[in-house]
Amino acid sequence: MIRFLSRIVVGLLFLFSGFVKAVDPVGGAIKLKDYFEAFGFDFLSGSALFLAIFLSSIEVIIGFHLLVKIRIRQMAYAALVLMLFFTLLTFVLAIFNPVSDCGCFGDAIKLTNWNTFLKNLITLPFVLIIFKNRERYEDELSRWRVFSLSVISVIFAVSVSVYSYRNLPMIDFRPFKTGTNIPEAMKIPEGAQPEYKTVFLLEKNGVKKEFDENNYPYTDTTWQFIDSKTKLIKEGYHPPITDFYITNKQGEEATDNILNSDKPLFLMIAPDISKIRSDHASDLIKLSSRCRVKGLRFYCVTSSLYDEIMEFEQKNRPMFNYLFADEVLLQTIIRGNPGLVIIDKGTILAKYNYVNTPSIEIVDNPLSYILKKKSRQTEKYALFITALLTIVLVLIFYKKD
Repeated sequence: MIRFLSRIVVGLLFLFSGFVKAVDPVGGAIKLKDYFEAFGFDFLSGSALFLAIFLSSIEVIIGFHLLVKIRIRQMAYAALVLMLFFTLLTFVLAIFNPVSDCGCFGDAIKLTNWNTFLKNLITLPFVLIIFKNRERYEDELSRWRVFSLSVISVIFAVSVSVYSYRNLPMIDFRPFKTGTNIPEAMKIPEGAQPEYKTVFLLEKNGVKKEFDENNYPYTDTTWQFIDSKTKLIKEGYHPPITDFYITNKQGEEATDNILNSDKPLFLMIAPDISKIRSDHASDLIKLSSRCRVKGLRFYCVTSSLYDEIMEFEQKNRPMFNYLFADEVLLQTIIRGNPGLVIIDKGTILAKYNYVNTPSIEIVDNPLSYILKKKSRQTEKYALFITALLTIVLVLIFYKKD
């Protein structure tokens, strides 16, 4: 029973951890770059995307094999090496805090470094049990079934990452997911604001004493001010979105203009416009022209410098209207460079990467076009998952060789 529980617990943990990172490989690459910068390994930044896909795939493969109960001996070694490495790493993170969020569960679950270290300490004994008893686990399936299931796990793990990289995350755990009303996600409920208390340190006749706003000696001028401290006494509510701030080229805030539009508007998100290839922007340029004809607003929102924008304009002649926002915000909104976000009355209707920019027909009736596309996409997901589960179940339970 202990061996069984250990296998299930570790298998589910690895599978979940790998999958939530596999659906957002760009986010994983951003997190790895933070690690490389914090530890002085900047030269590895160019391989961050590959390493993100590799790491998430390894976790998915280990978790799948443990749950299906195949190749346990090999998986025991892999799981132990990873757990020992990440336990040591999270201990260092907890002590020195070079990176505030370890990213072990992507954007799905946020943990502090100490919580992550504690999670690893709890998980490590289960991994040790599997490793110690690795010789007692035996494959109950024929070799060709074991090989087939292993191949399926590899294909699935890598395919999820590659698909999500090209077409945006299959499951979006970030605050700007499709369907989010941005103004609502920025609100703090009444009475849920954080509360602070300021304490003043005063001195009189060589005696130091602390006061707050209730007992401060306003009328006694013999007290001399020494210092003050502000303490957080109530955490309060943290809204999902806190930093949605967009400006125009004059530096004036354009956030309200974006969120209160009476018609659907199109935002081409380009964190780094200098890295956009002409063929990646061509469909968006056509869509921008169609929006102008139909009287709909189309903006390019970027964090790039003026010279980079001018170079892009001279090369591609898109005649975009430009807005500006922080690079981290833009990368959080959409994992694309460029990407397209469609907003109506502050609600995110749809998001697209440059490889699947919608047809210009979307401008005629945006909502209808989006709903039809979503319906077809849902059908594809359901068909893929059904086919995959059918193959896996047949390989596991069909006994005839």
